[in-house]
Amino acid sequence: MRMPTAILGIALLASAVACSPKQRDYETMAKSSLTRAGIENVNPKYDGKTKVVHLSGTVPTGADRDRAGEVVTQAVAPWAQVANEVTVAGPDAKIADDLDSGLSTRLGDLVQQDQSLSKTDIDFDVKNGVVTIKGKVQTNEQKTHVEQLARSQPGVRDVVNSLEVKPS
Repeated sequence: MRMPTAILGIALLASAVACSPKQRDYETMAKSSLTRAGIENVNPKYDGKTKVVHLSGTVPTGADRDRAGEVVTQAVAPWAQVANEVTVAGPDAKIADDLDSGLSTRLGDLVQQDQSLSKTDIDFDVKNGVVTIKGKVQTNEQKTHVEQLARSQPGVRDVVNSLEVKPS
């Protein structure tokens, strides 16, 4: 009697594994969670290379922006990070784009001037004060150092560190 039950259990497990998706669709997961939470005008876009769900769009208040980030983080964690780049409606929306451009340039300059970061390949994407760091460094210490540089800059709201450590 135990043998048929064990065989049935193995068959069900094999069936579940065979029918499960090969990779999670983080963008769909994020969209569904936003819809269930009643959050409109926020668009998730998944970057598979950096494993980051970027949120964009415009909401009426900062609390709405924060809630969108929390909802999507709960949906995709621990498999992906969330970069909450949502704009709060109002006069600050235009100013944010100008600040982002200057911040990206400043961060690039800081990396070029830092001797400990020579032989690295680092890019900064900045949207609404959220800095996404991409590229390759040689050590975990360099990865941490670049994140600390970014966090120390005025105007940075959050940092998503997607640097890869690749020793030479």
